[in-house]
Amino acid sequence: MPRTILIIGNSDGIGRAVTRALVARGDRVVGVSRSPSPLGTSGPRHEIQDVGSPQLGDLLRRLLREEGGKEGGKDGGFDACIYCAGIGSGLTLPDLSNETRVFDVNLTGMVRTLETLVPHWLERGTGHFVGLSSIADDIYSTDAPSYAASKAGFSHYLLSMGLKLRRHNIAVTNIRFGFVDTKMAKAPMRPLMMTTERAARHVLRCLDRRPLQLSVPKIVGAFAHAMRLAQSLRIWTA
Repeated sequence: MPRTILIIGNSDGIGRAVTRALVARGDRVVGVSRSPSPLGTSGPRHEIQDVGSPQLGDLLRRLLREEGGKEGGKDGGFDACIYCAGIGSGLTLPDLSNETRVFDVNLTGMVRTLETLVPHWLERGTGHFVGLSSIADDIYSTDAPSYAASKAGFSHYLLSMGLKLRRHNIAVTNIRFGFVDTKMAKAPMRPLMMTTERAARHVLRCLDRRPLQLSVPKIVGAFAHAMRLAQSLRIWTA
């Protein structure tokens, strides 16, 4: 049965690939991003909004009303939401001017989205939130501390909310990707990098299976965890 799915950050990268895959299989998609729709004006409904802005919540509440009748009631609204928005920023001292924005987009925007959708899903008695995090959530990064730290907060928050909401039949899925072939993949070495289309297939499987967390590729996740242990030991002995 076709579902109505809200995608936050779908004009590029994994979000764009997920949008195309969902439309191809017959789901109704509503997109929100800072840039125009990847499928053009003939594609699904799309709203232009900076997800790092405090106005995101107002837009989402309007979408709930318009997509689901009165206040996004039980018979309408969104069956699921996929939060794909994310940015990275390398840190070169003394310039810390972009650090706050990374947290606004990667973490605060996600929390604002859940803040709007969870009451609607509690009323409906069902819902599913999928967030795209990163295996970088497991390391300390001196090159991009805001990215790694925002993704750590992202993952921890979604896992906690997943445990909190599952008794209410609301699923939360945290997907931790390794390197994906997007404009954010700027590291000199990108082992086992996957295409955005392959990443989108993982997202669609999670929509169907509703796991609490998925880490792919697993070997990259294991390497990052080993690096984190080594970093923690170095900090402990410093």
